[in-house]
Amino acid sequence: MTHQVPRNTRMAECIGATPVRYPFSFVIAGDSGAWPDPTADAIFAQLSRQIADLRPAPVFFAHLGDFAGPGTVARHEHYLELASRLEIPNVCLIGNHDLEDPVAAAAWRAAHGPRNFHFAYGTTRFVAIDGASGQTGDLGDTTPPDTAGPSVEALAYLDETLAATAEPNRVVLLHAPPHLGGHYAPQPECGFRQGEPEFLDIVRRHGVRLVCCAHGLGFDHHIHDGIRFVMSGGGGAALYLSYRNAGSDRGALFHAVEITLDERGAARGRVLQAFAAPDSPPPFAFAD
Repeated sequence: MTHQVPRNTRMAECIGATPVRYPFSFVIAGDSGAWPDPTADAIFAQLSRQIADLRPAPVFFAHLGDFAGPGTVARHEHYLELASRLEIPNVCLIGNHDLEDPVAAAAWRAAHGPRNFHFAYGTTRFVAIDGASGQTGDLGDTTPPDTAGPSVEALAYLDETLAATAEPNRVVLLHAPPHLGGHYAPQPECGFRQGEPEFLDIVRRHGVRLVCCAHGLGFDHHIHDGIRFVMSGGGGAALYLSYRNAGSDRGALFHAVEITLDERGAARGRVLQAFAAPDSPPPFAFAD
């Protein structure tokens, strides 16, 4: 019997085997399919085309969750078909809407394999965790609330993986961002409180400088306690109207984010707005 390597594991191995160059870039996006929606599909398909056209090509694309809601096998197959135009390695993180169906856990394992995994590229270690399952309730209810945050198992995985990491630069990928003292107001519900102190302690202790997340339906860039948080939740789902014209570090637009790192881990990034002309300036950008 032939053993099939899970998709996330296979993609992580492809990233690790890619010849190293500096600077290099990767792309993140989230929230493209919390439920079946042909309009959201069209937006994500366009973003995929824009990502595929980037030169130099990004090393990988990470979908940060909520792309196969409610989490059935058919919905995962649908997403993978949409993403098939991407010729670069692409990994998938689980979102809260990807966990709503009774078969969601099994469907995820069949389509993608692990929810927690890691890989290195040059001097940077990327750790992807389940940032949507949350902790089991007192009555054994495992249905996640809207913003569940990472489970105890995911936090332990994050801590242990970072403790064993030799690379000096560390990036964490997960679905929902931490609450950060209500930073995401007037949509504070998009940040998790459950497990937040433990999560922030882990990333501080292990020198993480960049956290990439989604769940909030828009773009947000924020530095908290010396750690850069980039939220990209504009993959196709309806956006936060409250984030319109919200400032130089936040916006309501359909987008992905290209992040570039150098050998020292210094970061710069730009927002790729869906349907924008190839030579148009990015609506949002950031840099060290």
